[in-house]
Amino acid sequence: MTDSPRVIALVATRFRSDLLTRLLESLHRQTVRPLAAVICDNGPDSATVEAAKKSPLPFELVSPGKNLGFGGGLAAAGQLALEKFPDLSHLLVVDDDAILAPKDLESLLASATKHSAGTVAPFLIDPAGKLQEVPEPVSWPLARAFRAVGQNLDKARALAPGGYPMAWCIGPCLLITKETWLRAGPPRSDMLAFGDDVEFSLRLSAASPAWAEPSVTVVHAPPAAPRPPSVGPRSAAATNLKSSDQSLESPSPTAKRPSPQRAGAAVSDLPSTSKSHPNLHLNLNPGDDAHYRKFGILLQNLAFTCIASPRPRHLPLYLPGNAKRFLRTFGFTPANFFEVTRRYLKGFSGIPGER
Repeated sequence: MTDSPRVIALVATRFRSDLLTRLLESLHRQTVRPLAAVICDNGPDSATVEAAKKSPLPFELVSPGKNLGFGGGLAAAGQLALEKFPDLSHLLVVDDDAILAPKDLESLLASATKHSAGTVAPFLIDPAGKLQEVPEPVSWPLARAFRAVGQNLDKARALAPGGYPMAWCIGPCLLITKETWLRAGPPRSDMLAFGDDVEFSLRLSAASPAWAEPSVTVVHAPPAAPRPPSVGPRSAAATNLKSSDQSLESPSPTAKRPSPQRAGAAVSDLPSTSKSHPNLHLNLNPGDDAHYRKFGILLQNLAFTCIASPRPRHLPLYLPGNAKRFLRTFGFTPANFFEVTRRYLKGFSGIPGER
């Protein structure tokens, strides 16, 4: 590249210093290394500060003193990055549970240049090398084809070996030009970390061309402990619930399944890209009140995104499948039908999921 890119990594994290250490190490090993990482400590957590200090990668720390959530944390980190590094060229949004191979950032930058893209997203794989998520294509037939190949990385790559225009994606790794970030605006701070990445990436793809790069596979390796539900593998029509739940307390292992009377409880989840809508790397727990609430929040955020996005693409086509998944998970009861309806109506009324 003739002009040397100036990349700042953005990370929002909360009580996961071990994962943050691993991420920063992978960023420092890049052949094209970020100038610095701007980290939002959503704890606050002294171990997070120590992990940043021990890393050889330069860093700036945002310490809001409270949990801003994933979107709010990234927005705060992005604002500080623009202030501290006004001549930056790109922002690299990365989850603390992502692991980048040494040439990943260099390859994403090359893809952005080749395709004149304002946003580039990689494929996501699990630590075993199985396909976890692909960025959602603009092409609906291609999106359906991705769902048919399941977790087979080679088959997914063969569908679009040179990449493809992207509609949206989930958030473990996303390269964004400064101009696109400024044009689209930062992640929303009023959405929970369930579906917020779909909303943000839809704005990015509306602001500038967005590209999915299958030659880059970033490892998404969250903790093995039980996690919130997700229904969106393979493509972002399937938006995953963040493995790092930075807006809601972690579900209690002793939580009980919501009763039919709990129609007002909230949960969140999303559609899967596989044929049978399986959750490839998050285990749904239908007996957990917190999962019920999170799934409902996701439904609401998806409906909100459908009406708030400047270009929602084919996201509305996933709403029936998400509703069906909710009912299959928690039961086809009148209370749960009411909950789905309530969540979708609130979202369509312009109200994102509440904290």
